[in-house]
Amino acid sequence: MSNPLIITIGREFGSGGHEIGKRVAERLGIAFYDKELINLAAEKSGLSGEFIERHEQRSQGSFLAGLAASATYNGGYFSPQNMSLSENIFIAQAQVIRDIAEKESAVIVGRCADYILSERENTINIFIFAPMEKRIERVMKVYSLDEAAAMKKLATSDKERGNHYFRYTDRKWGKAQNYDLCINAALLGIDKTADMIVDLAGIAARA
Repeated sequence: MSNPLIITIGREFGSGGHEIGKRVAERLGIAFYDKELINLAAEKSGLSGEFIERHEQRSQGSFLAGLAASATYNGGYFSPQNMSLSENIFIAQAQVIRDIAEKESAVIVGRCADYILSERENTINIFIFAPMEKRIERVMKVYSLDEAAAMKKLATSDKERGNHYFRYTDRKWGKAQNYDLCINAALLGIDKTADMIVDLAGIAARA
């Protein structure tokens, strides 16, 4: 395929975005990347996968958002000089995401993939959200937490994701204008939301 289809999925914690993305990939018969990107970025950066998972969204301060598309990447090499560990992680993941988009169709969850591939054709950017009460219910069930712990985990995760996204894109996480489609996953449920995205991909392919 000369220009593979890429579907990026940003998601609120507890919205079911990971599961939706996985089902979309299965139904389209294409690759799925979420935490798999951590191991690929580890290979690219020389950092351990465990270290990246602990630190990838725990950064502070400002960062030149355009660096992901700069000569650091386009020159075909990865250079950690003069960058913090969090910046090294972001650059490594950006390189991995661009490499994937060059070689195969895929669903990519999180990691600012919508921004990293913002200039790319045949890319559909989705954001998944859900009402707080539904998210709390899901987090309590998935992580076996009580309501208070689930609410704390939601607040922490959303804050980290929002800060990470703004740091590297200079955009507000979850803002509708940054995506092709924002979907309330609680409206249709996991399966039917996945079906909607698959249908959208088919319509876009025929357009």
